[in-house]
Amino acid sequence: MTEILSGTFMERYFGDLAPDVAAAFVAAGKEAHTRSLDAKIGSRLTTNHPYGGTFWLALPEEVVARLLILLEDAVSYPPQGSQYDLIIWNGIAILPVKVIDGATRDGQMRARTSDLRTRLTSVNMPAEPEPTLLDDLDGFRTDDFERDTLALVERARKALGDVASTIVVAAYACNPKSGLQVVEVGLATLDADGFIHFSDSQRLSVIEAPTKSAKPKLVVGESFNDAPRPKSILGLVEEATTASSEGEPGDKIDAPKPE
Repeated sequence: MTEILSGTFMERYFGDLAPDVAAAFVAAGKEAHTRSLDAKIGSRLTTNHPYGGTFWLALPEEVVARLLILLEDAVSYPPQGSQYDLIIWNGIAILPVKVIDGATRDGQMRARTSDLRTRLTSVNMPAEPEPTLLDDLDGFRTDDFERDTLALVERARKALGDVASTIVVAAYACNPKSGLQVVEVGLATLDADGFIHFSDSQRLSVIEAPTKSAKPKLVVGESFNDAPRPKSILGLVEEATTASSEGEPGDKIDAPKPE
């Protein structure tokens, strides 16, 4: 089961830049969603194929563009057989993936499988299988498992050109109706069905922090509080005469003179 950490993973791997890097991951997902939604609307198709077909290519572009600015000495690297670049920094390769909407198992998200993704995530040492009654009494980590594991790691490093020894997976749950919902970043492997097995991860907040309420500011000049209070004026007031049918209300009409 995926362990959701609060700040621990990002701080360990990105140090003081963790808040900025987390914000960059979220911003990349939101912009990829906007581009993908534009593609769907522009296509005028009823299916979501234009959305998904745009998102999986737009997402790595957005992630690379933002992290190249934040991470010193980071480079953009095209893995062998890939249609997009990855960001490489400090021995870490960052792989953004879009998860399949609604396809979860025991809390695990699922991404579409590909030979490239399988090879890349194999650079992270997979977890040992649980022991069974058929395993050796001296230990359940057999020679076959160790040999196969090392072969997968070696294959993955060749795909990365030996420029990275760790893969950080950034998994995005996003769809045309709800937009960006989940961003989880951490060390992970993908199994044959595409389920993402995080061994250490952090789920980022995709909700923007509310802006601080504006405080009233002093306005230069006089205010209504500075005006003098009105003074009552006492005096005789003449009654207004009744208006004629030809005059406006309140017009003064002369009384007839006696003959």
